[in-house]
Amino acid sequence: MKFGAVDVSPPPRRYMAELGKRHKFMAVSLAAHAVLIALAYYFGSYRIELSRQQDLVRAGVELSKQSSMEKRVLDMKQINDLLEQSGHASSDTAGDQTSFSATSLPKTPAELLEQARQLSKSIAEVEKRLKVDELARVEGISKAQARKQLDATAPKPALASAPAANVSPEQLAKEIEQLAARARGALMQRQQDLQRRVNGVAVQGLESTSGDAYGGGQHADAVRPGASGELPSDGPLSTTPGSNDSQAIERIGKFINRDLALPRHVSGRYRRSEQIFNPGVGQIPLVDAGAMNKGVGRMLGRGGEFADRVYVNSWYLIGPFEGKHGRGLFSNYRYPPEDGVVLDAAYAGKDSRVVKWRYFNADSYPLVPPDFAEDAVYYGYTELMLDREQDLTMWIGADDDAQVWLNDEQVWIGGNINKMSLWRALYDTQNTYAQDFNMTEGKRRVRFRKGRNKIFFKLANGPLRMYFSLVLTK
Repeated sequence: MKFGAVDVSPPPRRYMAELGKRHKFMAVSLAAHAVLIALAYYFGSYRIELSRQQDLVRAGVELSKQSSMEKRVLDMKQINDLLEQSGHASSDTAGDQTSFSATSLPKTPAELLEQARQLSKSIAEVEKRLKVDELARVEGISKAQARKQLDATAPKPALASAPAANVSPEQLAKEIEQLAARARGALMQRQQDLQRRVNGVAVQGLESTSGDAYGGGQHADAVRPGASGELPSDGPLSTTPGSNDSQAIERIGKFINRDLALPRHVSGRYRRSEQIFNPGVGQIPLVDAGAMNKGVGRMLGRGGEFADRVYVNSWYLIGPFEGKHGRGLFSNYRYPPEDGVVLDAAYAGKDSRVVKWRYFNADSYPLVPPDFAEDAVYYGYTELMLDREQDLTMWIGADDDAQVWLNDEQVWIGGNINKMSLWRALYDTQNTYAQDFNMTEGKRRVRFRKGRNKIFFKLANGPLRMYFSLVLTK
């Protein structure tokens, strides 16, 4: 200690201990506040992120609903075109239209309803004109007389509808659905009328109680045969195959049968030429690996690299969604992408995660979607560009199950209860299936059009491995 100065400071360690005792409540309070601030920040951020994801999912659901409405309106437009074509003498066909939009849908629901109403009026006018033509032809009267007869029996016009902008979202979607159903009914009626015209009307044999098939009795007013022995007829004549009527029936039938749900595990027919269902046992088709020229991509035609076996490796993918377990995966749940491909949309996926469409270019064969999950559903969408219309063979394979649509027409349903033989061949034996782009269980011969072709698939995965394969050949 120095003279004249007093050093009263305690040793540093002792000072800190005393300070801690004096201010322990303050230290605890500061620590507690720090924890609360950290928790508030964490849960605040979590709630903000959760709210953002919920908004994305809600927006995705709305986009899918809007896409579904747009699909119905597009169907109505095609129905209107088909009805118009069926009444023309020309057999020219209009280009096929598709319903998967794969866009961000520029039209509002109110605009779609207004378009649907206009199309409904146009379809009714075309339908009436066709009825006038048919009645005039069958009755042998003028079109003006036929129109007068139809107007006399026509139902009273419906009351004016509320402006589309004032219709609630629920009623708006319901009205579009009703208008589309009415349009489809008109098309089916036209198909039946054309079918009767092509096939003619069946005439039952006439019987008589007097022994003379054409004399006396209950059939005294029956038409007598002409000199040639044939019954004269002023009714519709049978139309030869290949005529406009037959082609119209074919076009209408193709449209109507596009969305028919075919029974699973039963042999069906694709365009009356090939089975659409694998009969229950996956089998790998044989290929000549030594002679093949393999390629990858989605643009086929002049200017490209030559290949006679093309692996489609570029897709927009979304998933996983919750799937069924066991055999249930062959009749899995339906999710919004099946109503319309909206690449901007997000949905609630498996385990409450938010799933979005992502572009994926597979570096290797076959295609294995990212974010692997068991008991899950995935979807894929791509567009193929062809320089000309042509028939190609689609080689399709999946672990576990897949369905495929080409330009909105379903061309493949796997639905195999027993694929053990396929999996044993793929995984338990030495083979070159992956090397040959041939991890496939079947093939279909289908018609591609010139320009853009839309392909959509649904993949259902059960346990363990998962893949999807689409390969094209001539």
